[in-house]
Amino acid sequence: MNLIQKELEKSKEKMLTIIPGTELVSLSPDNVAIVEAMIQNDSAYLKTSDKQAAPDKKYGGSTAYWMTRLKDVLIDGVSATDEKYHEILTGAVEAVDRENSTHLNSDGVGREEIINRIYAISRAKLIECLKDPDGTDLWLINYISEATHPTGKSQNGNMYKARTNVSFASKFCHYACFYLFEGEAEQDNYSIFDYVLRKVLPKYISHYRIKSWNLDDYSEYRKAVDDILRKANARISRNGFDHLLWYYFKGRL
Repeated sequence: MNLIQKELEKSKEKMLTIIPGTELVSLSPDNVAIVEAMIQNDSAYLKTSDKQAAPDKKYGGSTAYWMTRLKDVLIDGVSATDEKYHEILTGAVEAVDRENSTHLNSDGVGREEIINRIYAISRAKLIECLKDPDGTDLWLINYISEATHPTGKSQNGNMYKARTNVSFASKFCHYACFYLFEGEAEQDNYSIFDYVLRKVLPKYISHYRIKSWNLDDYSEYRKAVDDILRKANARISRNGFDHLLWYYFKGRL
């Protein structure tokens, strides 16, 4: 056995396990750990989770950087003028949009409109909605993802169309909780509303024979995720579930 063969044989110990008799990846802590290690070592995502990745002339700053600044103000009591707070929210919205390719500005107004929506929420209410999504009936997701109000025309002369941005809203709320409530139960409050998972969840719903949910509705989508995790007796987080299924299935659809 040469070195290549030895390396390939050793790699089999690191492969993701599959639910027997299916093509579905197992919802196990070991599988999540493998995927998290792969993501953290992927050069494409190195800056995303770097809390020190501040903005410069060529880079707008990472999600981790801006959400940590938001934590400073909302959780740790660091004083911030309204202008500074708006700057932080702008950085956070732009970072989440850029790093997750949610294309807020494809309607010509999305980023600015959503930044101003979030800014208009009182700081106390924003904390409440992030900390207790169920108690606030997922108000924050619904509010952020309301249809935009474009008025201009695109470069090809067509009028921009209004957009709802549920995917962005879920990612903003997810990453806000991830950094604001690090180490606490609330860190995992929001599932990410993702195209790949919306295509894959029906396979798990069928496999575990659970209630069929409307996966185009965020509230039902989140309940479907929780239902699957309960039925599978999976000891993994919503965050781990999202990363595992996204990583495994993104090239298989």
